[in-house]
Amino acid sequence: MKLREVIATPKEMEKLNRWKRDIQNLTAGSYRPYLTVRAVNQIGRRHWIYCNVQRRQAHLLSDGEKRMYKKLIYTPGTLRVFEQYALNLDESLDIAVAANLIHPRNWETCEAYVMTTDFLVQSRDPVSPSRVITTAYSFKYASQIFVVDEEGNILETDTDEPNSQPKPVRKNARSWQKFEIEKRYWESRNVNYRIVTDLDATKEEVWNIEFCEPAASLNFPADVVQSFVVSFCRSWQKHFIKSLDFHLRSVQRDLQCTEKESIQLFQYSVLKHFLPIMHTSCFQFHRPVELSL
Repeated sequence: MKLREVIATPKEMEKLNRWKRDIQNLTAGSYRPYLTVRAVNQIGRRHWIYCNVQRRQAHLLSDGEKRMYKKLIYTPGTLRVFEQYALNLDESLDIAVAANLIHPRNWETCEAYVMTTDFLVQSRDPVSPSRVITTAYSFKYASQIFVVDEEGNILETDTDEPNSQPKPVRKNARSWQKFEIEKRYWESRNVNYRIVTDLDATKEEVWNIEFCEPAASLNFPADVVQSFVVSFCRSWQKHFIKSLDFHLRSVQRDLQCTEKESIQLFQYSVLKHFLPIMHTSCFQFHRPVELSL
């Protein structure tokens, strides 16, 4: 099928070039997203928040994007997270034409829109910490791009081929065409590309991150943190059905620390992934927590 020619207008190119100039010396603090909460005129919840980690305003265009941002920023090894990162319009148009894909555009005028990737993340290589890895992430709610059952689980296709893995059942072909353009764009730059959904950053997991965020700027000696983790895990193994508050009081007695210190050490240990927490429920002081021990 022959597609109508999509045009890159001077106005759109000037907006993109202005953004490129603004982020020329790219750092976590100087970055500004291409799309902002104020500029996006659409129905739905959006979040304009101050990120204490990057010390700048972050613009997230849905509840799911906010959850994903929180998870990414506290993932071990993360250095920077750039949200709403624009793609070079000429290149994305060339990719769409070559692959016979529909580029995002104004359907009436065929004027091209600049595509954006939801998150561009720079992180340390776990094998070689001096090396920086860049990964691009596209976020969508699972129900928007996959067929799901009544419980929200993604349905998979059955296959008769030996040793082959079932594949999720896709829907919304337009979204998958956009993903394909993004994938090819980032692959041409040797950048990893991933599609993520709300199932990758659950409400419980992000609730727990926000519960622990007051300790994000704190620092504790390594031996103190190690003593806390050992004491907390020992208490949990003996009384795993007891509440979080019970274990914190147990640690408080064991380490001879204050109530405030035991809470801060718990929050810090969760954020830094020192405690093997299973985020199956939301943290509450009067409720149990679950560890993967």
